[in-house]
Amino acid sequence: MPAQAIQRDAEFLDPKTFGRLQNLELIAKYIAEGFMIGLHKSPYHGFSVEFSSYRKYSPGDNLKFVDWKLFGRTDRHYVKQFEENTNLNCYLLIDKSGSMVLEDNGMSKLRYGSCLSAAFAYLMLKQRDAVSLATFDSEGITYLPPSARKSQLMTLLRQLQGLEAKSGTDFTSGLNKVATRINHRGLIVLISDLLAEPQEILDVLKYFRYKKHEVIVLHVMSPQELDFPFNEQIEFEDAETGAKLVTSGRLIREEYLQELNAHCEKLQKGCLDLEVDFLSLRTDEPLTDAFIHYLVKRQALL
Repeated sequence: MPAQAIQRDAEFLDPKTFGRLQNLELIAKYIAEGFMIGLHKSPYHGFSVEFSSYRKYSPGDNLKFVDWKLFGRTDRHYVKQFEENTNLNCYLLIDKSGSMVLEDNGMSKLRYGSCLSAAFAYLMLKQRDAVSLATFDSEGITYLPPSARKSQLMTLLRQLQGLEAKSGTDFTSGLNKVATRINHRGLIVLISDLLAEPQEILDVLKYFRYKKHEVIVLHVMSPQELDFPFNEQIEFEDAETGAKLVTSGRLIREEYLQELNAHCEKLQKGCLDLEVDFLSLRTDEPLTDAFIHYLVKRQALL
């Protein structure tokens, strides 16, 4: 069943709704708590907010820790876990290169990624996980070490609020610098438009997998990039280099879409080979799928 079945009219996951809000803390709470409410009403009930303190029963576990009420609802045996056994390190990695500035109907890729990251952080901290934030472009990185303290949310939100996309993309240098800061196995969530050489991206993901991290790649693109609705003569400007090109949208549309599809297929196949979750997101579509992928990956680590 598709993830949208959680709540088809869930406005809290609709970019048109949270895009009108300016307060990032309010957005994070609005999206994350709305998602959890929808989750309780969905076929994914086993992944409700309680999942942070439960794991599947294994032979030999003490029966006094089995939650029989949960068994009655799910027909599955779950064992209560103590807080110290459920903490994870979650690393949010955001591409803030110039191409992320592209805006469509008031929502840029960077803004979409920032709102998504804020909601992830809110949900992760609510589950008592330690959250880290790293941003990168060709000029370098910023890195906030993981913490499960309540104050971590405000620190992280301040960094997200001040993000600007203005320089080039350097996956190899940027993410390798981030990788040297990550000392503990955990869950890595990469948010980017992935407008770089596929092999360059996959090499970094391969390193993360070699280090035993679970990885989710959230490929964020605008409707303009994916649909290319241009037919007349138009001027395109490279957001990272400033180079300009005047051409007919109608003449290049087919070749552009072929190149884009080939690029995405290489990334999807490479991620599949590496056992990395790859999820395509449009800045005009709800966020439900991203959270479902997170819940599944998180449970795999517990």
